[in-house]
Amino acid sequence: MKIKDIEITELTIMCNDLLFKTLVELGQNNKDENWFVVMSNSLANDLKEDFGNSLTFIDVVQAFRQGVRNTDKFVINVQTYYSWLKNHRQLIWDNNSKEPNRTDKRLHYRSRKGTGLLDIKKVIGDGRNS
Repeated sequence: MKIKDIEITELTIMCNDLLFKTLVELGQNNKDENWFVVMSNSLANDLKEDFGNSLTFIDVVQAFRQGVRNTDKFVINVQTYYSWLKNHRQLIWDNNSKEPNRTDKRLHYRSRKGTGLLDIKKVIGDGRNS
């Protein structure tokens, strides 16, 4: 589901959970409740305004995951998460036209393999009457 399709209150709660997890992964669990409220609202609004049409929340989670694991900045702020999101969006765009077996391995979660999606030829056959 695209970010634009998620209600802002639900998105804010999802952002709060993601920020909490990210802080734990970065070893920074000393933030107070007010920090979480402000940052969750900021992240949710940034997602809606700047990434609503281009990312899903799973993309956002993966951007944070890669960001935490490949950063020299062990602090979470707007500049940090915004950089992670832009980098991940660019990675997606750069791989959109590639064949599935040639896409970047960081995008494996976007694979449709094993999702139950059917090829149209399998549903209607090859066009021949049997």
